[in-house]
Amino acid sequence: MKRWFIALAAAIFMSGCSTLEVQVDYDDKHDFSALSSFAVVYKNQNDGRDFSRDRISRQVTAYMKNKGYENVEKSAADFYVIMHLDVQQKSQVETNYETIGIRPVPYMYLGAIRPIGAYPGTYASGAMVMEPDVRVTTRTNEYEEGRLILEVFNVKENRVVWQGIARDELSKDYTQKEKSDYLNRVISELFKDFPLKK
Repeated sequence: MKRWFIALAAAIFMSGCSTLEVQVDYDDKHDFSALSSFAVVYKNQNDGRDFSRDRISRQVTAYMKNKGYENVEKSAADFYVIMHLDVQQKSQVETNYETIGIRPVPYMYLGAIRPIGAYPGTYASGAMVMEPDVRVTTRTNEYEEGRLILEVFNVKENRVVWQGIARDELSKDYTQKEKSDYLNRVISELFKDFPLKK
């Protein structure tokens, strides 16, 4: 039986607000104490993101070493941390309805008689009916959504025994330090329940 751990965290930076969604799944019957050494592996792609993959790989390596695991060559590793990085262009349409006042409307409207009080918020004033004046604005927000998947692959058993997925809107305004701090936050969220090596 597998357990799901889902956590939502908000990370606030100088450039704005970022909402990070983290999902972790693992085989709770697996003996993680048998794992001692690891290697981080990923596939190079012609998408211009390999520099980011290298950065994430270094930070994952440092984090796992702090957990007590030994970083070795791939051929000698007990397990691999397999990294998948996917970035997609997204768009979000937002429609706002803003009441900016009231306006008079004749009883006769587009050839039809409108009874007083037929619509919520209307009331009579002399020969006119007053109703809210609503302004409708629609805005499309274009952004990049990044998804980082880290899998722990047991080499001896030839299977994935742990998986973490992080998804967030990417910011182009981060400084180098903010990028590093943000990735540390993501990796910490993903691996916070991964067992320490004793």
